[in-house]
Amino acid sequence: MPPSPAAAAIGSLRSVSSSRSSSRLHEFFGPIRLSVLLGSATLAVALSPILSAMEITADYHVPFTPENAILGYFSPTKKPTLVVKSGAIVAIDGGGGIRYNRGGSSGGSSKPGAAPISGGGMTSADTTPSAEWVNNWLKENHIATTVETCPALAETLKVMREAYRPKEVAGGHLLNGPIYIEDAEPGDMLEIRILDVTPRIPYGTVGGSPGGGALPDVTPRPFTHVVPLDLKRNAGVFDDKVEVPLAPFMGVMATCPADSEGPFRRSGPPGAFGGNLDCKWLSAGATLYLPVFQKGALFYTGDSHAAQGDGEVTVNAIETADTCTLQFILHKGKTIKMPRAETPTHYLTFGLDPDLNKAMHQAILETIDFLKEKEGYDFFQAYALSSIAVDFHVTQDVDKTNGIHGMIPKRLFIKDPNPYWYRPN
Repeated sequence: MPPSPAAAAIGSLRSVSSSRSSSRLHEFFGPIRLSVLLGSATLAVALSPILSAMEITADYHVPFTPENAILGYFSPTKKPTLVVKSGAIVAIDGGGGIRYNRGGSSGGSSKPGAAPISGGGMTSADTTPSAEWVNNWLKENHIATTVETCPALAETLKVMREAYRPKEVAGGHLLNGPIYIEDAEPGDMLEIRILDVTPRIPYGTVGGSPGGGALPDVTPRPFTHVVPLDLKRNAGVFDDKVEVPLAPFMGVMATCPADSEGPFRRSGPPGAFGGNLDCKWLSAGATLYLPVFQKGALFYTGDSHAAQGDGEVTVNAIETADTCTLQFILHKGKTIKMPRAETPTHYLTFGLDPDLNKAMHQAILETIDFLKEKEGYDFFQAYALSSIAVDFHVTQDVDKTNGIHGMIPKRLFIKDPNPYWYRPN
């Protein structure tokens, strides 16, 4: 068989020179050594000792361009934006700030072109506004930037106008990728360490409309609420009485789905590959673990957020444009069925299903399996501990495939050391 477009691109991409890009990073916990399972061997990847560092230098930078972007779906055949070895640190720019629609489920106005909604979210070719129109909207909403002075907005407009759009996909999330991880194969696990996520624009928005969100039959009209972002104070200014603490994260982080999902697997519903998990806990300092279904893993990310509540009930977080800095670590032969995650204080398991009750059922089973693996418990011990010590939250109730996540406190395990790579300030 001839090589796939992804495989054929690897040779040329290996020659891409590393772009040194700095991103803010909260305090690391001493010298970091990352053990990456490579078959029977273990490769130790060492990072410089950083005790109180606030910056980290990425090995590569992936800008948001029409060539790198993909809109609304995951493709196993798109040419990789980058090929990296396990242990690489990559800064990835996300788009946003110009999303809008015509009264669909994501919010905005029912009149075409009437209200942009920021974020990595839904777009289509016939809803791309002009730079003049965006600048007028920014001015009307007292946002002190323009398309000409804000690279993220200019890049997003360019992507919306020029990125390839298959006829099978009318709209969808603004995504960047894929990144090809050398030696990754189906049955492996990809660890994604979230080193930093920083907004690229000074605002975000949240919106909703009739027929969408968790209250589709109650919302009387489309609406959009602009939230200025004060990064120095880490606050989203909801109004003069309320500020929302920022915790930026990427709503979509995915390995490419299995071939059984089809060639145009939409990015809206999450799945075993991750995708649109919309999990607020996947901010800087968290780790996401994903199954690998395609050679090279083919990692995608997008749907930039500045803050969100569990549930994401309107179908929006504070939608914005972020740059995320991620480290990719391949675990050969480590097979997981569903996404898992970790923070400095908790382990997370996930359940995903259109029926929240079934999503809860799956999250409990995933938690039981995790506790069996970690502590050697039988079903009864793991089920009992899940009932008395694990909190189950609604991740989101709006993505057609709904999510539940279990939060397992690390403090339960009194004999465990604390080797986690990240410590908050």
